[in-house]
Amino acid sequence: MDIATVAGLIFGLFLVFFGMSEPGTFTPPETFFNLRGLAIVLGGTLAATLVNYPIKNVIGMLKVSLQAFFNKGSSTHMQIIDEMATYSEQARKKGLPSLENILDGMDNHYMQMGLENAILERDPKKLENFLENELNSMIDRHSSGQEIFYNMGSYAPAFGLLGTVMGLILMMTQQASTSSVDSYATGAEDSMAALLGGMGIALVTTFYGVLLANLLFIPIAGKLKTRTDEEVHTLNIIKAGILSIHSKEHPLIMREKLLTFVDKDTRKAARKASE
Repeated sequence: MDIATVAGLIFGLFLVFFGMSEPGTFTPPETFFNLRGLAIVLGGTLAATLVNYPIKNVIGMLKVSLQAFFNKGSSTHMQIIDEMATYSEQARKKGLPSLENILDGMDNHYMQMGLENAILERDPKKLENFLENELNSMIDRHSSGQEIFYNMGSYAPAFGLLGTVMGLILMMTQQASTSSVDSYATGAEDSMAALLGGMGIALVTTFYGVLLANLLFIPIAGKLKTRTDEEVHTLNIIKAGILSIHSKEHPLIMREKLLTFVDKDTRKAARKASE
């Protein structure tokens, strides 16, 4: 479970709830809870998403969205560097084909597939192209889910505004049909109160659209992008390690090369530990 995502959502909803509560109480007016307005915003956003993307992409988006809430455990960069150094030493002593015996036990699919191709492929350029293509393919798949959420973040406020316009049209039409010269003369105060109340209800859909866009859809898209950037950085370390093993570089040289992917403090600590 990603604590930051859950905590951010809860804290954001708390602040919104607190902000719309009446002074001296913690009870928001019922005006803020409008099922039809919420249906217009959520339903319209989903409808526009289905128009824009194939159904399989929309279904896949639901699966991708879980990555924003559940951060599966992964090895640190130093653990990966140490692992690649171990494989490099084994390949140097026993030959590259000896790594075939440990492929089935690897958790990282990219590392498993990359080393398998390193064993079979003699041309380093072809191996590099394969690893690069696999990496780019992963980035494209992840970018699709991010793009859908970013677009949903733009659809939601638009449908919120649409709901507001619809509410204002209905309110004005009803007000015009029930008002007359006599009613303005005798009940102007009641008429104005009804008008302002109806306007408040109409604006609720804009509230829903802005809230969903800026607290849910766009932040989730940003979190997914962060996840992708972290994974790409990890896979670039693995890619550099596989190419180094394939070219039969010395494990110490490979380790120094991979340490350039981590920050300065981690690099210093790793070098001090290896002394």
